[in-house]
Amino acid sequence: MGRSVFFSIAIISSVLLIAALAGCGSSSSTPAEFPVPASIILSPTNAVSMDVGAIQSFIGTPQNNNKQTIVTPISFQSSNTAVLTIAANGSACAGTWDSLSAPQVCTPGQLGVAQVTATARGVSSPPTTVYVHQHIDSIIVNPVKPPTTSCYSKDAVVDYEAHAFSRNTEITSSVGTFTWQVLNSSVVSLNTTPIGLPTGQGQFTARTPGTTSIFASASGVNSVTFAFNTCAVESITLAVTGSTGNTITVAKGTSKAITATVLDSLGATITGVPLTWCSSEPASVTVGTNCSTNTSGGVSATASQAGGSTVIASCTPPTCNIGFTPTQPIYPEGAVSFAVTGTSVGTTVWVASTGCGTTDGCVSNIVPVTSPANTIGNVTSLPATPNSLLFSRDGSQLFVGTDRGLLGTKGLAIVSISSNTVSEFTSATGKVLAVSPDGKKIVLSHTDPAELPSQVFVFDTTNNSSVALAIAGATAADFSPDGLKAYVLAGSTLYVYSPLDALKTILLSAPANDVSFLANGAFAYLAGGSSSAVTVFRTCDNGLAQTVGTPATPFFIKTLPDATQVLAVDPPSIDVINVTTTPTGCTPTVSNAVNSVNLGQGNFVPTQLIVSTDGSRAYVLASNLASILVFNVGNQTSSSIALAANATPIRGASTTDGTLLYVTASDGLVHVIDTVAGNDIQQISFPQNFCGGGVTFTCKPDLIAVKP
Repeated sequence: MGRSVFFSIAIISSVLLIAALAGCGSSSSTPAEFPVPASIILSPTNAVSMDVGAIQSFIGTPQNNNKQTIVTPISFQSSNTAVLTIAANGSACAGTWDSLSAPQVCTPGQLGVAQVTATARGVSSPPTTVYVHQHIDSIIVNPVKPPTTSCYSKDAVVDYEAHAFSRNTEITSSVGTFTWQVLNSSVVSLNTTPIGLPTGQGQFTARTPGTTSIFASASGVNSVTFAFNTCAVESITLAVTGSTGNTITVAKGTSKAITATVLDSLGATITGVPLTWCSSEPASVTVGTNCSTNTSGGVSATASQAGGSTVIASCTPPTCNIGFTPTQPIYPEGAVSFAVTGTSVGTTVWVASTGCGTTDGCVSNIVPVTSPANTIGNVTSLPATPNSLLFSRDGSQLFVGTDRGLLGTKGLAIVSISSNTVSEFTSATGKVLAVSPDGKKIVLSHTDPAELPSQVFVFDTTNNSSVALAIAGATAADFSPDGLKAYVLAGSTLYVYSPLDALKTILLSAPANDVSFLANGAFAYLAGGSSSAVTVFRTCDNGLAQTVGTPATPFFIKTLPDATQVLAVDPPSIDVINVTTTPTGCTPTVSNAVNSVNLGQGNFVPTQLIVSTDGSRAYVLASNLASILVFNVGNQTSSSIALAANATPIRGASTTDGTLLYVTASDGLVHVIDTVAGNDIQQISFPQNFCGGGVTFTCKPDLIAVKP
């Protein structure tokens, strides 16, 4: 069958050549009338390995001085016709052709080496060496030097050698060169022109940490693939230029250089590693495009708005620690925590209502409020009754969830802040639980009993598509700081979602109420998961790291920006968990010490925990208190801010600079809380058409979000 293919090629080539010659002049043309080529390109150009009796096609391409192909008759020559003969059409036989003008039968010849050249008008191509040998049954690859470790540090150069066998006899010396292939050249690269490398060897350079496969081939036979491991990233340490620590206070408009020192699993310091740089509050501190990857080993972090943020650099698959299954993300030992001072800037507060419920004809609206003037903007209709409002961290998009799928006709609404437009996506329904740091993934929980099944949707804003996960009754979720994983809680089950790994299910010994990733990303903290405790999981391998006892099971939990503390609401107290971590690859260790501070309000019923972006204060909303509970993290003291008219809070959101807190309340008003003065300074009322359509009743605002 192989011969038929080559003969077909030969016939086609002959027809094309005849046609080309006919087009160059009359039938009386002589070779002298064809142009003299400046060069001839012979293909294949690299050395060729052939079984005795096999056939290989060669093509000669004449070119002029401008590297343009020209029409000139080509002839082919073999330097050793006892080993290789080549017909006029460029078809080579590892033996002897029955005819050089019309070849049909290739008779095997001698083993050995020949060189093929293409010639036209006295100009010859560079030769291609052909090795003719016995049929290869197998190829085995070994390192030239026995390895002393299971991996190679980045930039290490490694030589491998291939051995070819025919009927259990090694024939490597007669095969010539081998073709080497790497499945992922980001992990290891083939050095194409090594100097002085013996025949049969290939030279490789370790590149990005990860694992991939390499194999060698000759005469259409491939070796068994073998794994090449560029040593995985083991630890990342961050440092701020000109600062003695990583918790810093800077003025708005200031830039700070952050560098990362990376060690691999052999303890070697490596550079040029593609790290993912993320800011927890990109509206306050930017590091370029949030959660983008670079190999420079550092970024310039710019404080653009008063408030605060956490900046980390992580080794995040699939660009770092490539190919490991399951994935092995590595997070820094600590984080860089910014507190940004300066003049506050205005923002927009968005308010909506759940009041329409399932009432037919009732139209839910969303209203912007300009802060700090607190003037109400134009009312915009939403496609369905909302159940949640959550901003992307850069403030460019507002995600509005809804319970009402109405048989796939309603779904997630996205408000574009720049254009003030609303788009609806019916492929995802439910309450918005979490948004990834880069704003590309949204987790929604659909639990409406009127619309089964109960499930979780992960919506992708890059292509406006969603993935449905068989997770029933999800109540809380959080993304890791690099956005690689989302932890989703549903009763006594923790689900781990990642686009690179299969959905993982972890059974807990008790229900968990909330989840928050440590600011540096190395651990996730669950409010619950064990009786009267906080459970801690490693982000890398999702393994249980520690169970931390608390007076009772917390309702809510939030990490603080410096990655050294976590807050958990545990009425009548707030638990301050002091965290110490040690980076050790995919299994870092952590120790936690708990200090519970009584907030002095008895057994309140918490509905929300808000932590300021600089981590200095926490605010607790409770359904049975007509006030906002305030916790000063620094001196661990508590106070409260009373709401006007004895109203009870429903939902709150803080401005990025932390100076104002906007709270929807039981009186149908939005209360403006001055957190510096500790007062309820204004109550905003809304027009009667807050809910519209053909229904005549008033909806009270109860959903609120502040643009970062």
